Amino acid sequence: MNSITDILDLEDPDIYISDIQVEGSKKLITLESRPLPHYCPSCGFRMYSRGIKQRTISHPILQDGYALILLLKQRRWRCTNPDCRYEANESFRFVNRSRRTTNATDMLIIQAFRNLNEPAASIARRFKTSDTHVLDVFDRYVKMERLPLTDIISVDEVYTDMGDDGKYALVIQDFHTGDPIDLLRSRRAKITEPYFVSIPPEERNQVKYLLSDMYNQYISFVDKYFPNAVSVVDSFHVIQWIVHAIDMYIRQRERDFRKRDREREERLSAEQGRPISLPVSDEIYLLKKYRWLILSNPENITYHADTRMDQHFRRYMNTYDYEDALFRVDPRLRTLRELKNKYVSFNTRNAGLPIRAAEEIEDLIDLYFRSGQDLFVDFAQLLCKYKEPILNSFVMVEKHGAGNLYDSRLSNGPIESLNRKIKDLKRSGHGFRNFEHLRNRFLYAARNNPTLYGSSDRSQVQYFEDDELL
Repeated sequence: MNSITDILDLEDPDIYISDIQVEGSKKLITLESRPLPHYCPSCGFRMYSRGIKQRTISHPILQDGYALILLLKQRRWRCTNPDCRYEANESFRFVNRSRRTTNATDMLIIQAFRNLNEPAASIARRFKTSDTHVLDVFDRYVKMERLPLTDIISVDEVYTDMGDDGKYALVIQDFHTGDPIDLLRSRRAKITEPYFVSIPPEERNQVKYLLSDMYNQYISFVDKYFPNAVSVVDSFHVIQWIVHAIDMYIRQRERDFRKRDREREERLSAEQGRPISLPVSDEIYLLKKYRWLILSNPENITYHADTRMDQHFRRYMNTYDYEDALFRVDPRLRTLRELKNKYVSFNTRNAGLPIRAAEEIEDLIDLYFRSGQDLFVDFAQLLCKYKEPILNSFVMVEKHGAGNLYDSRLSNGPIESLNRKIKDLKRSGHGFRNFEHLRNRFLYAARNNPTLYGSSDRSQVQYFEDDELL
């Protein structure tokens, strides 16, 4: 086979493969130009060859398990006109004059950035180049544009702490496909207002649902920018509010018991005239290690009747024993858990039934107001304030996934997974200073079929997903 296109996937009809050798794990391919007459671009005289200079170029695509090394035999030409003496070296289309790798390397570097868990330093080592170069290649080719708004969009913040505009960036997601529509530098009004106003009204008017948490600014987006949409408060954030409130109560009880234990130690130390250190009390042990029995949803708790030795209590115990011990520490925990589980059950059984949910939520609000628990009185007030957006979350819509259509409840769950990708990206890159680079890399990696806009030569923007990379 003597076709450079077939072997190397490189286009250059003026050269051919003159030799192929294998040395260990490397395959050395010699490339030469065809013997064609050359004429001086300056004076038009015929040029003659002054010999051949060999260049060694790496081609970062494995072939049959071998690393490819290209040996380029470049002729050196000089004009025969004694008054001109113009000199030139042969060039090859697939490699720049000052590079030691083929131009395919740039596209492979860009493809490597699809992996959010691989930092630029690792990509540079893989392609035997510098961190600065791989970042320059990415920024040169990748400039991600905003995707069009759809009828259902989700918004949420993610901690970036970049610049004076705020610590939280704003993520906008297409609920149907899961693709991020855009990433804004900040969730502050001075950033979001000009952004949404700049979107054509006909595009904003097609939005029917805006999914978010209970952040008032997000809910106000509907009235400001999306006149045909309704606000949807994600059910996860509602339950999260209850769980967080109960968790804060448990932590306060834990602090109370720690204070009691410290006072006891101080009293005993004063009585005996030496420092006294008491073991961890039963209350702190239970509240710290088994608080999940109060906070978890009922369907996520697996009760084990079989006992095992507990090193703290020095006796055999099972899940039911720990639960009873928690309720003895603070009987109020039983009431708080029962009230929490009532909302969890209400949230689960009414999925897809917004009308029935609207009827039952009134009974829940009344129950919480009469519960005598300050925590749930506050929660009842929260339900009253965000009742309509919460009820909108029980609507079921069609969603695309794995090439299929299926019914899905309106939820901000997909955007939470997007936020984790940004956090993973920041962690693997040890932080970012350039927001535009962070935005481009996140959108490029998180979208299913990203389109590149940065290349001046669109023909060179291609993927090598079927090739094995070096």
